[in-house]
Amino acid sequence: GAFTHGVSLSEVQTQDLQSLVGTMIDLKYLRSEEVPQIPHRSDALRFAAYAPLAGAGFEPDVVIFRGNARQIMLLSEAARGAGAFDAGAVMGRPACAMVPQSLNTGSSIASVGCIGNRVYTGLSDEELYITVPGEAVGRVLEQLETVLAANAALEGFHKSRIG
Repeated sequence: GAFTHGVSLSEVQTQDLQSLVGTMIDLKYLRSEEVPQIPHRSDALRFAAYAPLAGAGFEPDVVIFRGNARQIMLLSEAARGAGAFDAGAVMGRPACAMVPQSLNTGSSIASVGCIGNRVYTGLSDEELYITVPGEAVGRVLEQLETVLAANAALEGFHKSRIG
């Protein structure tokens, strides 16, 4: 996360990060040529604020939604309908790169997570993420009402076809 978020590190922390990346390369989890291609902030991170969306006292740059496959499906459909998920991108490792990728592209990004994220956050095997750029959250949540109603009707339709 320090690399993807542009966090300034001490010399000891930089060595720890380089050691971790080296281990990932040794395990063939990463290839050295992939590292510069991992989405990351171009500006140094000055501060980070995290809060539940309903209680945030600030305008978010990016909102991270965590949920099961059905919940993320519904949010991704709402984001697409709101024009905030045009590419339909899904990321794997590292999960922390979804935030700068969403910031850099101004688009929603789905992430299946990574093992580090799952360990540190307790993300279950049944959960994944979608980010929504802060400026698009209102549109996405408005579109979600339509998506929920449409999915309820379509689920009934499809179930009636299989008897």
